[in-house]
Amino acid sequence: MTSEQDSDKAGATGARVRRVSLALTLLFGPGLTPIAGCMKKTDEPAGLRDPAPKFETKSLDGEDVSLADYEGQVVLLNTWATWCDPCVRELPELARMHEELKHKGFTVIGLNTDVRSKLPAVRTMVVHHKLPFPVWLDFESKAQVVFKLRGYPTSFLIDRAGNIRWKREGEIVKNDAELGAILETVLAE
Repeated sequence: MTSEQDSDKAGATGARVRRVSLALTLLFGPGLTPIAGCMKKTDEPAGLRDPAPKFETKSLDGEDVSLADYEGQVVLLNTWATWCDPCVRELPELARMHEELKHKGFTVIGLNTDVRSKLPAVRTMVVHHKLPFPVWLDFESKAQVVFKLRGYPTSFLIDRAGNIRWKREGEIVKNDAELGAILETVLAE
């Protein structure tokens, strides 16, 4: 195959992906965005103070879990999927934060949004990254509706009273300054 043929084939594939994405968006609307790909980083201002939605699901171990179980703690709820590269890249930073701050009443909860058939991949990823925090499963995509998710990863910082204080649509990077600042404030309250 010539390089010109390779180029034509790559162009056709890209055009096909764009057509499928457009068709899915037109068919299902913007609610499909989390399925279509990972998010560009956007932050909501600190001090939102909206009550976190009631949310119940299953843990990786099959136990019933609820955000209400964490009242009195500061929680970073992180929605992620195994196919999302930024989600995977941020896992070590989330693990580090959880370990460094758990003695202050802080926990990370990883809310995995993959389909049930991906459960073995989720378990492998948890073991591979040695995730020290709870991992919850959302096979029914309830979080997409309840938290109005537009993409992955999306993280919510929830204070001890159960209010959302910060939201990030996109990757949490190592030593994230903005998250560090709001986290320091919320942990001191």
